[in-house]
Amino acid sequence: MRKDPTLACLLNLFLVGMGHVYLGQVAKGLFILIIGIVAGILTQGIGTLLVVAWAMYDAYKTGTKMNQPRKKTSANATS
Repeated sequence: MRKDPTLACLLNLFLVGMGHVYLGQVAKGLFILIIGIVAGILTQGIGTLLVVAWAMYDAYKTGTKMNQPRKKTSANATS
């Protein structure tokens, strides 16, 4: 199923990690959420902005990669 990379990117603005959850990467999304919370606590919010920016980039890149057709390999190829 195709996923919209732009939507995945923008969902991270509402809740960091949500874009990855939308892409089906629930564990990665929850991990990013935890990292964002911890970074926010340790850096008084600045770290969260960096995590959000990275999560937006990664969600867009991942969504784009997921939508690319897979290369077909020949299982019956002989050498």
